[in-house]
Amino acid sequence: MEKRHYPAAVMTTVSAAVFTLYLHSLIAVPKTHPASDAIRDLSASRYLEQVKYLASDEMKGRGDGSPELDKAADYIAAQFRLWGLRPMGDNNSYFQHFEITTGAQAGPKTELQVNGTNLKINEDFVPIPFSNSAEFDGLLVFAGYGITAPELHYDDYQGIDANGKVVLVLRHQPRETQDRSPFNSAQHNTFINKAINAKQHGARGIIFITDFNHEDEEVGRTTRGTDTDDLGIPAVHAKRAPWLKPLADASKDLAAIQRKIDTDLQPQSFELPARVHIATEIVRSRKTVKNVVAAITGSDPGLENEWVIVGAHYDHLGLGDRNSLAPSQLGQIHHGADDNASGTAGVLELSRLAAMNKHEWKRSVLFITFAGEETGLLGSSYFANHPTISLKNTMAMLNMDMIGRVNNDRLFIGGVGTSPNFRSWLEDLNNSAGLHLDYSDSGYGASDHMSFNAKKLPVLFFFSGLHTDYHKPTDTSDKINAGGAIRVLSLVYLTLDRIAGDTGRLEYVEVQQPRPAAAGSGGGYGPYFGSVPDFRDDLKGVLFADVQNNSPAAKAGLKQGDLLVEFDGKPIENLYDFTYALRSKKPGDVVSVVVKRNSQDIKVSVTLEARR
Repeated sequence: MEKRHYPAAVMTTVSAAVFTLYLHSLIAVPKTHPASDAIRDLSASRYLEQVKYLASDEMKGRGDGSPELDKAADYIAAQFRLWGLRPMGDNNSYFQHFEITTGAQAGPKTELQVNGTNLKINEDFVPIPFSNSAEFDGLLVFAGYGITAPELHYDDYQGIDANGKVVLVLRHQPRETQDRSPFNSAQHNTFINKAINAKQHGARGIIFITDFNHEDEEVGRTTRGTDTDDLGIPAVHAKRAPWLKPLADASKDLAAIQRKIDTDLQPQSFELPARVHIATEIVRSRKTVKNVVAAITGSDPGLENEWVIVGAHYDHLGLGDRNSLAPSQLGQIHHGADDNASGTAGVLELSRLAAMNKHEWKRSVLFITFAGEETGLLGSSYFANHPTISLKNTMAMLNMDMIGRVNNDRLFIGGVGTSPNFRSWLEDLNNSAGLHLDYSDSGYGASDHMSFNAKKLPVLFFFSGLHTDYHKPTDTSDKINAGGAIRVLSLVYLTLDRIAGDTGRLEYVEVQQPRPAAAGSGGGYGPYFGSVPDFRDDLKGVLFADVQNNSPAAKAGLKQGDLLVEFDGKPIENLYDFTYALRSKKPGDVVSVVVKRNSQDIKVSVTLEARR
């Protein structure tokens, strides 16, 4: 309560008892003021200190499953507690716990033999983290670069039978050193795509060796950042030397074969007079991580069970993982100041301000920071499927991801088409923030709001833009534009105030997702299918978090919650299988699809469409 000075006349004419009652009345009736006044208390210096702490060397990049991520969670919860926010996690705590896969290591049963000769793990070969745990003895076939690219009229599996055998393939791609290589715009050269291609050709294992355009054969380093999802096939990266003898026994010169493929773009694949024993034992580590959840209860008894969610993810890449855009700097701290200490500090600053002015809002507000975003929106997906509030009574979700690098006063806001009110509100409220706003109607996108849009909730996504430090160790706090971030927070707070203080319900509008960015549709390659995947990693198949309205999948009767297990006669065990299978098709193709729905197998035909 602010201090006040009263004239002496008041003190002489008002009894002490009456004056005491007057003081009590000042305390009991909070002084209200508009949100435009409240945002003046937003502090750039306080905000920056929070970013600095979360992005400090001490926090080691807040990798999912790391002790530092837990330390960040404790810090966030302590701030919520300090400001008097109500815990909304498990068992009346600030934490909602869930498990994720955080790594994969080779077990003792990992072996590789060629014609009875044992190769040494970590010296001659390493298993690739996406391998399954399996063992197989069989014949060996050489399959060139291991690529099937119908759009380029190229197939290394042409003329050979890989079914029930182990395939030996070159890394990289034909004509890689040439600027005009037809493969330069494709994605056929990855370990994952080649392994899936081998599996779809019936191979029981795959061995990668380095082509002669690259002399660095060190095993382990190049596969360290690959995905840890089980792709359903044993896969290893091996040195060339042990495989030159079976090639020589077949009168084959590997360097000459590679030159011929690169020259003619014609397959040079064949069976080898060799037997291989391949065994991969992959031990995947599962760790518990935490969403941090707190609430402010609305002041209107009739509306306190209606909610507005404000969120941001607080995890990052730790010391670098498969998502790092600086693979040569794996092992260095990926600080994640903008991504997403900036959004997390924003949640903290807004929750502090909200706690000071909570009497102004009729509806309740949930503040949440998510773990597992960098590994596939896992935290927000878990909350959306295991909410601690009623999502049916939730008006909107406001998501902040990378708000710390505002440049030229520009701010991108996604999801404005998910409710008819949003665009006009933002234009009006931005008079106080003074930002140049760029809009997108779509509620989809690679951040946590997508998990709530899939539940048919209005969403807004606040984002200041990508930059050259994204997913690199150089995303540090000294580059944060704290003043710009405060202007973003001003706009978010005013929007939150409008939704939480209004009595009307927000209408949700389903916005058709622009097709080139459709999730679960091949990353921009291949035809349009129209599903949105749930990225959880504990199921065999692809769970549909959503099916876009009027898409091929929707027209075929597929629904949110379906689990895709078969596509065009091929089993689908994960999103990579689906992406690869879809990429091989073209618009107009009719494919048979099998999904599990309520424990029943549902088979439908889907007519794929062109992207546009």
